Parts: sequence; structure tokens; C-alpha cells
Amino acid sequence: MSQDIRFTFYSSRRNRVLLLEFRSAITNREFLREPHEVNSPIMFRNPSSLDLGEAFVHVINEHRWLAASACSWNLVGPKAHSRLKTEAHDLLPNIDVAALDSVLLHARALIDFYSNHGKPQDILLRNFGRSIAVGVEAALVLYKRPIEVHLLHITNWRDRGYRLAYSQSAATLRPDWNQKTSRLVRLLHSALRSAASAPGDWRAPFKELYSASKNRCREKSFVWPKHLGESSDVLEYLDSLNL
Repeated sequence: MSQDIRFTFYSSRRNRVLLLEFRSAITNREFLREPHEVNSPIMFRNPSSLDLGEAFVHVINEHRWLAASACSWNLVGPKAHSRLKTEAHDLLPNIDVAALDSVLLHARALIDFYSNHGKPQDILLRNFGRSIAVGVEAALVLYKRPIEVHLLHITNWRDRGYRLAYSQSAATLRPDWNQKTSRLVRLLHSALRSAASAPGDWRAPFKELYSASKNRCREKSFVWPKHLGESSDVLEYLDSLNL
């Protein structure tokens, strides 16, 4: 009687699934097949196998859509005074709320990234051998809990009366997002600039991302760089830098 056993290994950089099979019999005879590509579901994957190139694609996406939503917030939020704002609200009711929520959601992901807080499967700045100024990190972390309380979770802490009665922490207070959102975006750009400042292998990609993010946030007509767009283009760019 024999038993078939399959091991599946995932190569993330090239999006390939390699299958290694062998047949183990009672006689301990083994037949090894060369690894080959298959179109089958992944059966096993080491969570640490995602390489830095693939990881950087997701860092780019967070900054890209943070910048885009911040640009929208600047155009339709409470500080905007233009015909475009009026037209946008007529076409898309409460577009300012959607823009604000998008800014905060992407900001929340990047706060963990820059503060190196997360689970083993999370992508963190330290994976790239980068760091940011201590003051910038400390200022970013202050926004983490308020975003969770007032956007990500339906919790008692959202109620002002409940907070006044039971909260002993400023972390549950609801920030005035009309005033604080732009500052939060500036802090995240400061974090990105700080991450790009030190010499090393990943300096150039972070510097490119900083420039693109700042321009995208400032100007709605800015064309996002192709080499920071699709995953294949990003990986080709990183390959040209031997990363």
C-alpha cells in the first residue's frame, strides 16, 4: 500500500507555484519528481516568503491612494471653496465623508508600517532596513487609536457622554478631522521622507515614492509614474536597481 504526499512551495516574486511530489511505499522506496509549475491552489506557504520587492508594491499602493484621497479631501472638504467642490457634492452626495474615510483608512495602515507594529505576516518599515525620526513616529502613533475608535470599530467610546463618564485616556477622544487630517497626511509624508533620507539599497525607491506621493497629493492632474504603478512595472524597476 502506498501513500501520495504533496508539498507545494510558492515563489512570490515570479508568481509561480512549484509542486514537489514523491510516493512513499511500505518498502521505503521513494520516487522524486522534478519541481514543476502547476495551476492548483496553494497548499502550503511560509508566511515569511514574501520578498521585499513584492512587499514594496503594497507600500506603494498605500501611499498612492493616501495621496489620491488626500487630494480629493483638499478639493471637496470643508477648507475647499471652489466651483469644483459644489459640482462634486451635487454629483456625489457626501463625497467629503468618503474622501475623509479613505484618507484615514490608508493612514491607519501606514501608521503600523512606520511604527513597526504588527504581526509576523505584516509588512513593516524595518524589513527594508529603514527607520524614521523618533518624533515623527511618536506623533503618528497618537492617531492610531482615535482612527480605530471613530472609524474602524463601533464602540461605546464613540459616544461623548460615555467618554466623559468613563474614559481616562485622550486616545478615545474624537479629533477634529477638519483640522487634523491635513496634519496627519503631512506627518506621513514626513515619515516617507525620513525613510528615504538614509543611504542604503532602498533609498532610491523610497525617494521616488516620496516625490510621487507629494505631487499626487498637491495636484489632481499629476500622472502617477509608470514604474510605481502595476506590480510588474514596479518589479522591473526594482530589478534595474538590483533589488
